[in-house]
Amino acid sequence: MRLFKILILGLSVCLISPVAQARDLFEARLSYGMLNSDPDLNSLCVGCASSAPSVTPFYGLGADGIITLPIPLLPGIGIRYENMEFSTSKSGLDYTANFSRTALLLNWRPIDNLIYAGPILTYGLSHSTKLKVTEFGVEKANYSAGSPSSYTVGLEAGVKLIGFSLGAEFGYQNFQWNDATDSTGNAPSQDINMNGTYGKFILGFSI
Repeated sequence: MRLFKILILGLSVCLISPVAQARDLFEARLSYGMLNSDPDLNSLCVGCASSAPSVTPFYGLGADGIITLPIPLLPGIGIRYENMEFSTSKSGLDYTANFSRTALLLNWRPIDNLIYAGPILTYGLSHSTKLKVTEFGVEKANYSAGSPSSYTVGLEAGVKLIGFSLGAEFGYQNFQWNDATDSTGNAPSQDINMNGTYGKFILGFSI
């Protein structure tokens, strides 16, 4: 029993010790994720005859590139790109939306050995947004945000295998589609709230 306790203690020290951490200089990652936002769809189509359908999450792919210098406790810095979309329909009323987002990424892993875990932050640098509404095939609204802004706060964790890693990330995304203008002219400009929780499954490759 005493030997078992010593082994557990030794393993714990190896996992959390900055000296023992196996830090990767560069990591390229692919991700598949979702954003569970809840915008007010009814306000986006003032001329529609029927009420809006239920909101569905955004789904899509992304990629990260992260550099981490071999200095204990120093956070990694990188760039994130993601492209996501959603569609929902009811009684001839169709809503489709998509966005692309490029963001500055910071992650810090107090645990970074065979397993990794820690906080991760992103801040949006560039955005492309579109939300379209059609009713029985007739375009009713087509929005594009004039000054979108975004940031995320989350936690990531995973396991490192030989040459690659598998992980997940969960958190909250603040995503404001400010000054969204309807190109059809049927609706006034407005701010669209795309805030919500998000999650990602991540496949990483390190050197």
